Amino acid sequence: MKNTNTKTWTRSDIDALLVSNSRAVERAMVVLYDLQTQDEKVTAGARHLNGRGFSANAARKGTYYARWVLGGRHLTGHHLDRAQAIALRHSRQLVEAANARTAEA
Repeated sequence: MKNTNTKTWTRSDIDALLVSNSRAVERAMVVLYDLQTQDEKVTAGARHLNGRGFSANAARKGTYYARWVLGGRHLTGHHLDRAQAIALRHSRQLVEAANARTAEA
Protein backbone atom coordinates (compact mmCIF):
# COMPACT_ATOMS: atom_id res chain seq x y z
CA MET A 1 0.00 0.00 0.00
CA LYS A 2 1.36 3.40 -0.96
CA ASN A 3 1.82 5.87 1.85
CA THR A 4 0.15 9.13 0.73
CA ASN A 5 2.19 11.24 3.17
CA THR A 6 5.56 10.46 1.59
CA LYS A 7 7.77 12.76 -0.44
CA THR A 8 8.04 12.38 -4.18
CA TRP A 9 11.64 13.02 -5.13
CA THR A 10 12.56 15.06 -8.20
CA ARG A 11 15.83 15.15 -10.07
CA SER A 12 16.46 18.64 -8.66
CA ASP A 13 15.99 17.26 -5.13
CA ILE A 14 18.42 14.42 -5.71
CA ASP A 15 20.97 16.64 -7.44
CA ALA A 16 20.87 19.14 -4.56
CA LEU A 17 21.37 16.32 -2.07
CA LEU A 18 24.31 14.93 -4.03
CA VAL A 19 25.97 18.35 -4.15
CA SER A 20 25.56 19.00 -0.43
CA ASN A 21 25.92 15.61 1.25
CA SER A 22 28.89 13.26 0.91
CA ARG A 23 26.98 10.37 2.49
CA ALA A 24 24.31 10.74 -0.21
CA VAL A 25 27.06 10.37 -2.82
CA GLU A 26 28.28 7.20 -1.12
CA ARG A 27 24.74 5.84 -0.94
CA ALA A 28 24.29 6.67 -4.63
CA MET A 29 27.33 4.55 -5.52
CA VAL A 30 25.82 1.60 -3.67
CA VAL A 31 22.36 2.08 -5.22
CA LEU A 32 23.82 2.25 -8.73
CA TYR A 33 26.00 -0.79 -8.02
CA ASP A 34 22.94 -2.70 -6.84
CA LEU A 35 21.26 -1.88 -10.17
CA GLN A 36 24.09 -3.53 -12.11
CA THR A 37 23.45 -7.04 -13.38
CA GLN A 38 25.34 -9.83 -11.65
CA ASP A 39 27.78 -10.28 -14.52
CA GLU A 40 28.44 -6.52 -14.59
CA LYS A 41 29.21 -6.60 -10.87
CA VAL A 42 31.69 -9.42 -11.39
CA THR A 43 33.49 -7.74 -14.30
CA ALA A 44 33.14 -4.14 -12.99
CA GLY A 45 31.83 -3.20 -16.41
CA ALA A 46 28.65 -2.26 -18.20
CA ARG A 47 27.90 -5.12 -20.58
CA HIS A 48 24.21 -4.50 -21.20
CA LEU A 49 22.53 -1.45 -22.71
CA ASN A 50 19.68 -1.59 -20.20
CA GLY A 51 19.79 1.91 -18.68
CA ARG A 52 20.42 0.45 -15.24
CA GLY A 53 23.40 0.95 -13.01
CA PHE A 54 26.62 2.56 -14.16
CA SER A 55 27.26 3.60 -17.74
CA ALA A 56 30.18 1.99 -19.54
CA ASN A 57 32.53 4.90 -18.87
CA ALA A 58 31.70 4.96 -15.13
CA ALA A 59 31.34 1.25 -14.37
CA ARG A 60 34.90 0.51 -13.30
CA LYS A 61 35.29 3.49 -10.96
CA GLY A 62 31.68 3.33 -9.75
CA THR A 63 32.06 -0.33 -8.86
CA TYR A 64 35.30 0.41 -7.04
CA TYR A 65 33.68 3.23 -5.06
CA ALA A 66 30.62 1.14 -4.19
CA ARG A 67 32.76 -1.74 -2.96
CA TRP A 68 34.88 0.73 -0.96
CA VAL A 69 31.76 2.10 0.76
CA LEU A 70 30.31 -1.38 1.30
CA GLY A 71 33.58 -2.21 3.04
CA GLY A 72 32.75 0.37 5.69
CA ARG A 73 34.97 3.17 4.42
CA HIS A 74 34.19 6.70 3.27
CA LEU A 75 35.04 8.51 0.06
CA THR A 76 37.16 11.64 0.37
CA GLY A 77 39.05 14.11 -1.79
CA HIS A 78 39.14 13.55 -5.53
CA HIS A 79 37.47 10.14 -5.11
CA LEU A 80 34.43 11.81 -3.55
CA ASP A 81 34.46 14.44 -6.30
CA ARG A 82 34.58 11.79 -9.01
CA ALA A 83 31.85 9.71 -7.34
CA GLN A 84 29.70 12.84 -7.08
CA ALA A 85 30.11 13.47 -10.83
CA ILE A 86 29.13 9.86 -11.56
CA ALA A 87 26.09 10.12 -9.28
CA LEU A 88 24.95 13.38 -10.87
CA ARG A 89 25.17 11.83 -14.36
CA HIS A 90 23.01 8.93 -13.14
CA SER A 91 20.58 10.91 -10.99
CA ARG A 92 17.53 9.90 -13.08
CA GLN A 93 18.01 6.34 -11.83
CA LEU A 94 18.53 7.60 -8.29
CA VAL A 95 15.21 9.48 -8.46
CA GLU A 96 13.48 6.29 -9.59
CA ALA A 97 15.11 4.30 -6.79
CA ALA A 98 14.24 6.91 -4.15
CA ASN A 99 10.61 7.08 -5.26
CA ALA A 100 10.31 3.30 -5.42
CA ARG A 101 11.67 3.05 -1.89
CA THR A 102 9.29 5.78 -0.68
CA ALA A 103 6.34 3.98 -2.28
CA GLU A 104 7.22 0.80 -0.34
CA ALA A 105 7.22 2.63 3.00
